[in-house]
Amino acid sequence: MQSAFTSKANPEQLKAIQATEGALLIIAGPGSGKTFTLVERIIYLITQKGVAPENLLVVTFTDKAAQELTTRISNRLLELGVRFNLNEMYLGTFHSICLRWLDEHREFTRLKRNFIMMDQFDQQYFLYRRLSQFQSIPNIELVIGNHKQSAWDKSENLLKWINTVSEEALNPQILIGAPEPEIKVLGHCYYLYQQYLEEENAIDFSTIQYEALKLLKQNPQILTEILAKIKYLMVDEYQDTNTIQEQLLSLLAAGDSPNLCVVGDDDQGLYRFRGATIRNILEFKNNFPDGSCEQVYLTTNYRSHPDIIDFYNRWMKEQEWKDNGKEFRFQKKIKEQEDKIFPEVPCVVKVSGNSQDEWQSEVLAFLHTLRDKLPKNSALRFTLKI
Repeated sequence: MQSAFTSKANPEQLKAIQATEGALLIIAGPGSGKTFTLVERIIYLITQKGVAPENLLVVTFTDKAAQELTTRISNRLLELGVRFNLNEMYLGTFHSICLRWLDEHREFTRLKRNFIMMDQFDQQYFLYRRLSQFQSIPNIELVIGNHKQSAWDKSENLLKWINTVSEEALNPQILIGAPEPEIKVLGHCYYLYQQYLEEENAIDFSTIQYEALKLLKQNPQILTEILAKIKYLMVDEYQDTNTIQEQLLSLLAAGDSPNLCVVGDDDQGLYRFRGATIRNILEFKNNFPDGSCEQVYLTTNYRSHPDIIDFYNRWMKEQEWKDNGKEFRFQKKIKEQEDKIFPEVPCVVKVSGNSQDEWQSEVLAFLHTLRDKLPKNSALRFTLKI
């Protein structure tokens, strides 16, 4: 018999934790206990819904975040005395989970045994060594730059555009057929790059997801096998997802009412990591029939001084978030934790300069001072807002 679920969650968090069926969008404001809510939601599914490890897919944005989540889930299960094999869960970054699928079904991919995994430097050097072959493509300067640039800079430009094609899941044959010469050149570059990858039995960071998407699309039996296992999907930092990640989720969240929960903060979308598009989180509810996607706001900040929270709310309210009648932000007001006491007064440091270059130098000097002068065990925490 299942025990009653107990948690220190506030009412907003508890609503997000217990809304397990169907689509759910959690808008998590700064310092609102997002990771705590995710952990408790997973614990709720395990202890109250009887969900098996292979039925869960939890995607985070970085390896560090995945490790933290794994540790916190393990500690919580240990605290409750619940036996659960986390190794059987799909828990990690998009890239690590996609790489796992490629390993498990390698015979359905272009990859052979002991394939080479390239990091960003390896990938750029890979292009640098083959730059002369790319330069034989007509109008290649539209992609890599003019003759005055160094070969290394040209390879860096080529790297950026090739990764864009992978992250946007663009079809190189369609690019080659485009009327615009720069797009046509990019298509030829990507097609040639794919040939070299296959010859060298190599894969890069961006191509992992591209190859996984091809694997699932071209082999329906594999997708069916994966879908038969996964019953609940959760995606953290959804504002940082890009086009190919959204396409992967669309395949995994098949059916009329998928149990898909995404968590994010649209206010953090300005960072645009690796081709991220804010459109994914802003338009998430549009992927489902009207009224079928629940939305929960986490707005209690457990981290910041009330004066900082007040400044945040006032500044965000003063900005223009509409264009042609379309809203580009989820309107929310962050609340302070009522019973938290801050004995110190928050400090705001203004860094200025007579030009942008001078201002950047001053900011860098300020950060270096903090790094070099503060004791290593200092409890000081600061947020740099630009």
